[in-house]
Amino acid sequence: MMDTKAADLGKLLTLEQDIRLSANLTELTHLICNRSREIVDFTQAALAIQAPSGQMRISGFSDIAVVDRTAPLVAWLEQQLVGLAAEPAFIAPSAEARETVVDLVPENILVLPLYAPAKGLLGAFTVTRMQAFTDDEKSLLSHMAAVFAHAIAAHRDIPLLVRTKAAMSGRRKWAIATAVILAMLFPVHLTAIAPAEITAADPFIVAAPMNGAVERVLVKPNQQVTTGLPIIQLVDIDLKNDLEIARRGYRIAEAELLRARQLAFSSTEDKALLGALAAQVELKRAEMVFAETQLARATIRAPHDGIAIIDDPRKWQGRPVATGEQILKLAKADNVEVQVTLPVADAITLAQGSDANVFLDIDPFTKYRASVI
Repeated sequence: MMDTKAADLGKLLTLEQDIRLSANLTELTHLICNRSREIVDFTQAALAIQAPSGQMRISGFSDIAVVDRTAPLVAWLEQQLVGLAAEPAFIAPSAEARETVVDLVPENILVLPLYAPAKGLLGAFTVTRMQAFTDDEKSLLSHMAAVFAHAIAAHRDIPLLVRTKAAMSGRRKWAIATAVILAMLFPVHLTAIAPAEITAADPFIVAAPMNGAVERVLVKPNQQVTTGLPIIQLVDIDLKNDLEIARRGYRIAEAELLRARQLAFSSTEDKALLGALAAQVELKRAEMVFAETQLARATIRAPHDGIAIIDDPRKWQGRPVATGEQILKLAKADNVEVQVTLPVADAITLAQGSDANVFLDIDPFTKYRASVI
């Protein structure tokens, strides 16, 4: 007697070990439906798995490789499992209930719900045979059902809907439903992080005022600038030389005019040159003012407050430019657009007027509020 119990215990432990080592749900189904006969003798066994919709679907039969879902016995068993309680219990369908398949199944039918405390009702294990099941066999089957439920839970990611349905009952169901409805009243914001580029809605074009070459750009991309701030420096060596020459020419013309005025009291010839020399002084003064203006134009200043929009300032160093050629744009701080390059994996639907936050590279800790247009 002791040897028989030891052998049965060994078979049970071996089955449990094989179940734990099963690679997938298909292999597990085969073990449950066929190897269970080594522990408790039965004629037929069927395993039903609860679908996400809550319906019990037969996934395996003993001695059958593929379940025929059109078979009358499959449909009858699934019908019997409708409304199966989640609590572990034995269910024996009445003779009237199995009248339509009396020739297909033996008289004694036991249905054991497969229940995992953490995940609720997962399925059902049905066994049939001609002889009634003893109390010891029922106890073994109850233990095996718990093992099967644990294994199925490990192999199958139970949808949240099924777990929630198993957990909800009575007042708890209404309390949870009320909480869900109240939670739906609060807006949930979708977020995504993506690189952004500042573009002006109505930008001011900062262009080269003359032919020349860019020495360097004095501002960074997206930098806030104020009126009169130097933003671009053109190469001004020739302009400085021209200004120095113009100043010397002006001083020489003034000296010649002063000398002629002093000699005009004693020389009629020098007096006659006063008009021409005065005109020469005015010409040299105009040339000097023009040279000063050109030198001042070599330093381009911001015409108004705004944000400097430029791709890469280093690309402009030493680059020749023509008069009117665009170098950068100046956007007003209160009238800018942000072009966001969102990856496909993070693509979300954005409605017009949705809120957005922008962080600039030059000031990453300051948040600028924006809206989708």
